[in-house]
Amino acid sequence: MLDSNGTYIGTTDLSSFQGNIEAEGNLGTVIFKHLAATGHIIFQAGSGIKAGEGIEAGEGIKAGYGIEAGLGIKAGSGIKAG
Repeated sequence: MLDSNGTYIGTTDLSSFQGNIEAEGNLGTVIFKHLAATGHIIFQAGSGIKAGEGIEAGEGIKAGYGIEAGLGIKAGSGIKAG
């Protein structure tokens, strides 16, 4: 669930998500205040992540388009960005 600017407006709190976060491709850059998961974060080709307060994953982070974070990026097993 995104608004017209690509900002996540869904009802699930993704700032401290228990599990994996996955998104389909061709969404462009999706904007979050903070994105954190105990598992992995995967955005398919054509989708990227931008978070003003940081991105964290217990496992890995992968985005087909790009990854951008204002305060930092942390991943347990690796970070990949197209």
